[in-house]
Amino acid sequence: MLETWLIEMAKGIGKFFLNPLSYWALFLFLLTGYKRVKMERKQFSTKIFNLFAEGQKTLIISIAFSIILSIITVFSGIVLTFETILLIIVVTVLVSITGSTTFLSASYTIGMTFILLLILPFLQLSAIESFIGFNNISLIHFISLAILAGVFLLIEAILVSRKTNRQTFPHLTLSHRGIWIGQHHIKGLAFIPFFVLMPIDKLSGIAPFWPYFHYGEQSFSLVFIPFLLGFHYRVQGELPNIAAQRVGYATFWLSLLVLACAFSSLFFPYLAFAAIFIAIIGKEWITYRHKLKDKKKPAFFSPLNKGIKVLATIPNGPADRLGIVVGETVLKVNGNIVTNPTQFYEALQNSGAFFKLDVLDHKGEVRFINSALYEEDHHELGIIFPEKPDNQ
Repeated sequence: MLETWLIEMAKGIGKFFLNPLSYWALFLFLLTGYKRVKMERKQFSTKIFNLFAEGQKTLIISIAFSIILSIITVFSGIVLTFETILLIIVVTVLVSITGSTTFLSASYTIGMTFILLLILPFLQLSAIESFIGFNNISLIHFISLAILAGVFLLIEAILVSRKTNRQTFPHLTLSHRGIWIGQHHIKGLAFIPFFVLMPIDKLSGIAPFWPYFHYGEQSFSLVFIPFLLGFHYRVQGELPNIAAQRVGYATFWLSLLVLACAFSSLFFPYLAFAAIFIAIIGKEWITYRHKLKDKKKPAFFSPLNKGIKVLATIPNGPADRLGIVVGETVLKVNGNIVTNPTQFYEALQNSGAFFKLDVLDHKGEVRFINSALYEEDHHELGIIFPEKPDNQ
């Protein structure tokens, strides 16, 4: 029996490379990174983060949950039909076709798949009924989707709450007062493949294509599904890591509520519908509350009467090595008070081989930074300030 499972797992991994979502994931990573880098060059005249920055720091979590989720799905009897998997692929591509990660939350991708599975059996789809049919969807498939939605929301909560100020993306925008201010994009993209059982007894046209085995009277295929998980929030009223922790905490409690309903649906099946409803409405509520709170706060990255706010630092640049972090304020350069990037640059160029910075940290304490200025260093030490974009 164990040998059969191992063989099917190997075959499932092989079929993974035939899934179009695997290649869409790679394309989406490239598209998202390309659009961001293009924006960075347009606003700041330099690339700040690398092309795959949206997916950085997600590999370990993705691998861990890929294993955990596969164990849960296979040994708890969670099954997804071919139609369900196909809809997940279609929905994922449609909500991310512009390169946006906003709607790649499981609340939307699995939620929309769930809703479509409810609607499509009532539609006349004669063109594809010879290949696939949506009339073989039963309650167990809806329960499976509800459980998956809860698990992926839990993963999303972990990914969001782990975002630091060095992992969010700066952006410049014009305030309602006509002043250029900075904001941060809390954005992430994760690729989490997992094994799931797919019943094939009603897919006679597909059965020869998929590796399968018999378990009792039912035939199953062990499929390795690539799943894309993403999120995107904007913040300008506080440090991005604080907003990320708050949103992540709210998403965590949402995931527990969805999971509670989903597992309860094993005994009361129609609670699966409540789980998906809560997942969608809860996600919308979290997003709405975040936007409302952020809008009420004054811009955190805005021009000051004394000093300049640090909007971002280029990774591995001079400022990054010196420990200057997002949200700190540069008060003086070589004893000269600076209030805009031009003054900062001029004071730095007149400092000779060495410079001294007075920096106000998050605790309201001033620390002094002394360092040599090298010829190859970025002209502003790799510090990104909230100022009028270079293209304006």
